[in-house]
Amino acid sequence: MGKLGSQVVVAVVTMFMAVALQAKPPAEARADARTHRLREGVQDGWEPSVRARIDALVERNRGNPDAYAVFDFDYTTAIGDLSYACMWYLLERFEVKVDDFRALIAKDLTPEHMKDVDEICALAAKLKPHAGQLLADWPEWQEFVGRYWKLYRKLFDEMGEYRAYLWRTRLFTGYTPAELRKLAKDAIAYTLKMGGMRKVPYAPTEKRGLAFPQEMKDLFHELRKAGIAVYIVSGSFQETLLVATGPEFGFDVAPSNVFGADLKLDASGRYVAEPVEGCVKSGRKHEFIRKHIAPRHHGADPVLTGGDSTGDYTMLTDFSGLQMALVFHRKWREPTMWELALSGGNVAVQGRDECRGCFIPVHMCISP
Repeated sequence: MGKLGSQVVVAVVTMFMAVALQAKPPAEARADARTHRLREGVQDGWEPSVRARIDALVERNRGNPDAYAVFDFDYTTAIGDLSYACMWYLLERFEVKVDDFRALIAKDLTPEHMKDVDEICALAAKLKPHAGQLLADWPEWQEFVGRYWKLYRKLFDEMGEYRAYLWRTRLFTGYTPAELRKLAKDAIAYTLKMGGMRKVPYAPTEKRGLAFPQEMKDLFHELRKAGIAVYIVSGSFQETLLVATGPEFGFDVAPSNVFGADLKLDASGRYVAEPVEGCVKSGRKHEFIRKHIAPRHHGADPVLTGGDSTGDYTMLTDFSGLQMALVFHRKWREPTMWELALSGGNVAVQGRDECRGCFIPVHMCISP
């Protein structure tokens, strides 16, 4: 075949590929595009051995109605923390729904914390008349948010992760579920533009940012296409998770397959600072899966679970029928996660670059 003929063939093949991709739903087109990129030698961020094991798992379970996968959301499905993203966005505009901010944050704290509370509230009083505006460049706001997160970290060290978590989620008090969904939608769209995680100079104990890796969106699509159900089990709030995992941001997980934490509602349908019993709790996700998900699949264990921290440890280790525990690499402080990542067997470790908000091969980041 002459040079001209070759060019014509290439052009025709390219045209048909473009038409084929356009004719398919967006998620299918992305998955096919990923396959095409790999065939052309262009690598995505998957660790190749992990990707190969996932492909084998998908083929092994294709068409099995009792096969399902369960993923954490924060730092697993996403890079970053969803509730953090919503709280940062809320604080940046001081869109607090309660009139008495001091009563909101001081409840159940000890006298030793009152100096911190008074300093935070004095700054909050200056910001309140400007609620709804973008306040991030104001020196008063930067001092306010720095002190707020400093107190949170102090409570984290003194009271433990769960009680500190309940303290910071008081910011959602007074919101309706619909208002929280709107907050989540706006916060996600705003924070995704950052392109990854970043240190915050005026709140040095914290990082801010959010990324939704394309590899995870493609993975969810591939699992569902093979008949493997996809579930989210996370400590983030249910309403915010439903927004983040819906079609608008590319994950398109069925709402009935998304499980998170929740707060009680008062008589007017607004959140109060009391957790709903029976919701997802960090460290006990294996129990939640057995109670609420396994019965949908005749009591079967998940074939694949994905997580990143000790809060996910039990669902990564506690199922005898689990075929793969997909661990997303972080710079863990917990020895148990290092031991799990290095344990082999059904454990696979995928790396991410949190600053850039993308996947990277795990061999680039596995050392403690």
